[in-house]
Amino acid sequence: MNFVWFDFTDFPEKVAELNRLKQLVNETSEFRDTPEGIARWKKAVAHWYEFSGFGHPEDKFYIFENDCFLASLSAGESDAKECAVTFLELDPYYFRSGYMKSKLLVRLKHLKLSTSEKERLRKIVVNAIVSPMPKCEFKYYARLLKTIGTPDFHRKISELPIPENDWRKIRQERCLNEIYWRKGEA
Repeated sequence: MNFVWFDFTDFPEKVAELNRLKQLVNETSEFRDTPEGIARWKKAVAHWYEFSGFGHPEDKFYIFENDCFLASLSAGESDAKECAVTFLELDPYYFRSGYMKSKLLVRLKHLKLSTSEKERLRKIVVNAIVSPMPKCEFKYYARLLKTIGTPDFHRKISELPIPENDWRKIRQERCLNEIYWRKGEA
């Protein structure tokens, strides 16, 4: 394939800045009941969108929606798999990021993965379970367990310290059910 692989050298710093800008959007949204508050919130949203490359798919975080990259990933190319797993590990949150993550997760589920890739993906699933961020793509994390789930991982998920009345308990139970239903192992 003719795709220039993504340079992750400063990607963790970019994700941290992206998360900071998203936090600013959340904080300013509380004050949208005044014209000044609305102006501050709109400015924060504009900065967040601009930083993520929204409207410029060839830039920044939207590079992972490139058809050439997705085709390389579907073909199982090792560099593409590494990029996809790293992207999921860093878990950037931006407009349409959930859709992008779901595309990556669907493709990864159908690939032959190394032991280390499976282990990294298990950690990603645990992080998705306990994450305070919304995860519209969560069902795809759970479905990935068809490929990476093991009895030991089932036990690890069941032992996560999530209180019964916490909404993240639903994520935990979905993953436990997915491992059991897909693999028949509990």
